[in-house]
Amino acid sequence: KAVEVAKAPKQPLSPLAPISLTQIFQQTVPRWKQQASQHNLTLDVLVPQKLPMVVTDPTMLDQVLTGLIDRIIHTLTPGSHIQVRVTLAGHQLKLQFESQNQASEVGREGGVSPLKALGQLLMFQPETGNLSLNLAATKNLFQALGGKMTVKQRPQQGEVLTVFLPLETRSDRA
Repeated sequence: KAVEVAKAPKQPLSPLAPISLTQIFQQTVPRWKQQASQHNLTLDVLVPQKLPMVVTDPTMLDQVLTGLIDRIIHTLTPGSHIQVRVTLAGHQLKLQFESQNQASEVGREGGVSPLKALGQLLMFQPETGNLSLNLAATKNLFQALGGKMTVKQRPQQGEVLTVFLPLETRSDRA
């Protein structure tokens, strides 16, 4: 799908529909927490009691969010922390992925070697052999899902990835 989006990033890959993020989070958050704990990381997900419906492709959203978490997990040193905060931001739902990298005892900054580009879409983590989409490809996927993603680098602390998804409006149901 990432290759298709790279060729035509402005067009949705499939029809977007109103979906409940509550359902997606109920299925994915336990998986994300288990994955984080396997890498000696902590993961907190702060979600409001009642989430509005968003307009997107549910299958792709689950895959892209899980890929994003996977990318974050593989760039952090053991003992680091990830916080996912979901809030309303006007006519969008804001998902903020913030990582706090634990300083490493090893002499290297951050303790994990940086991701290396592998072609135009993939990043490679040499220490783990993990492959993930690069941020440009991930941004394009979120755009194809009706949303957008921003990245804020914080040297020696981690990064903040923010995803905005459009809220369902009454006309979406028509």
